[in-house]
This record gives sequence, structure tokens and C-alpha cells, in this order.
Amino acid sequence: MSVEEIRKERFRRPYLREAPSRLRPVFDDFHLLSADGPYNYPRHEHINYELILVERGPYRCELNGAELTLENGSLLIVKPGDWHADHFRAGQRHYVLHFRILPAETGGIEPSLFREGVSPTDQMILGNHGHNALLIEELRREAVAAESFAGAVQDALLEALFWRVGRGLQKRVLSPEMLRVPREERERAELAAAFAEWVERPAEVSDVAGSMKISVRQLSNRCRSAFGESPARVLAEFKVRRAEELLRYRGLRVQEVSHQLGFANPFHFSRVFKRLRGYPPRLAVREVGMPATSAGDHRISQMDM
Repeated sequence: MSVEEIRKERFRRPYLREAPSRLRPVFDDFHLLSADGPYNYPRHEHINYELILVERGPYRCELNGAELTLENGSLLIVKPGDWHADHFRAGQRHYVLHFRILPAETGGIEPSLFREGVSPTDQMILGNHGHNALLIEELRREAVAAESFAGAVQDALLEALFWRVGRGLQKRVLSPEMLRVPREERERAELAAAFAEWVERPAEVSDVAGSMKISVRQLSNRCRSAFGESPARVLAEFKVRRAEELLRYRGLRVQEVSHQLGFANPFHFSRVFKRLRGYPPRLAVREVGMPATSAGDHRISQMDM
């Protein structure tokens, strides 16, 4: 097989690092509930979030005084403080998952999934969302196996499920904290696209700002808000990350990479590279198809192009 017969599709995050502003869902427990006969579970107040995914319905309940019916594949999110009562029937089967939402920073105010005053029907996600049962089954598997890092894996699975649920809810019912997340992601994506245009060209921060038709001060404010870094640092990170690819996987020499990325000279390039990575670019050089050295294989993944 020749190199020409190899195709590689690369999928990157559309922005660099995320600012510490995201909500953090934490898994508590879940169970798979099946009913062999009719039963009314007593009305009770919830102290955490409860996600109900109907596998075999209909599922009927009372939520804050409203009677609800959900068909197969539909979801219901019960929030802290809600009053809830289940109406079980024979043959019914559904998943029940409990979780909390923690603030991104320790000591912060506990965030909310919903805005104030949502109705019980606003907490329903109708349609076939049964594919999410795969994530819940993985949560179960981790709980049963109880192997190393099980809690971390469960939180990661819950986070994927949580953001899918958030995407399924109508925007008008989401809290300001939830609505802020996609706005921040779009902001990071827009900034990243602007910086990416200057990776292989001589560039100053003013060039990036000019391409976005904003001032350098505005660019600085947006970069610090989105990435927690100055625009000069973000631009340098983009170039150094591209340099790592060219040195490690394309077999280019330091001088060639310096020229291709628009640095004034190889000395300037080496100085910037070492400042960001802690070692000179020559240690990242390798022949195409040869394993990287231990020093050259050092990676920093907090930022991504």
C-alpha cells in the first residue's frame, strides 16, 4: 500500500480552550424501572434532578399539579423542588437517572437547567430519544463493574447526555446559564476561524483584528473572555500547534517551518516555540514514518486549532 492510498479525515474542536464557565452535571444514581401491575407512587418533592426516559410506555405522572403522558422514547426532566407522582401500569418500563448540576467554580451559586416559571409541559422532550438509552446503559455497566475511574467515566457519560437533553429543550425554557454556553461556543469558533486565517502568513494582532473589522482592544477583550489569554498568545499558540504538525508528521526542517508560518527568521520561531512548549522545535523534528522521540512527543492539548 502506498501513501497515495491512505486517506485521513481529521475532526477538530472548532475553538481553543474553554473558559471555566460551563455547567458541570454530576451523576448520582439511576435505575431501570419495570411495572408488573398498576401502582400510584406517592407524591413527593425532589431534591435533585431526575431524568426519565420512556422505553416502553405510555408513562403517566403528575408533575406540579399537571397530569402528563409520555410515549416511547420521550424524556421528562424533573427539577429540584418539583412535586412528582408516578402512575404505573402493567408492562411499563423506563429509565430514571438522578443528577446534580455543580457550578464551574468551587463555592459558586448552584446553576439551574430551567428558567424561572417553566410549566410541567416545558420539561418534556417529545419524540424518539431512545438512542440515549445507550449512554444510560453504559452508566449501569460502570456501576456494576466498579473499576478504576468509574466515577469519572460516569460523569463524562452523564455530561454527554446532559448536553443532548439541553439541546432537545426549547430555548425559551432554558436558564441564562444554559443559554450562555452556545453563545460562548460560537464566540470561540468565530475567533478561532479568524486566527486560523493567519497561521501560515506573517501576522500581528492588528492583522487579525482588521480581518474581523474590530479594534485591537476589542479583540483583546474578546480573547481574554473566551480563552483567558491575550490575542498575541492565542496567535502564537495557533502557529506553534501548526508547527508541531509540520515538524512531526511532515518531516519539515525548522527553517522550512519558520518560513512557512511567516516568522521573521528561525531564531524568532525557535524562541516562540520554546516559550510555549518548554523545549526547542528541533526536538520535535522526526523523519516521516519514524517514531517521535520522547521529548518530541511531548504534547500540550489545552489549546487546539
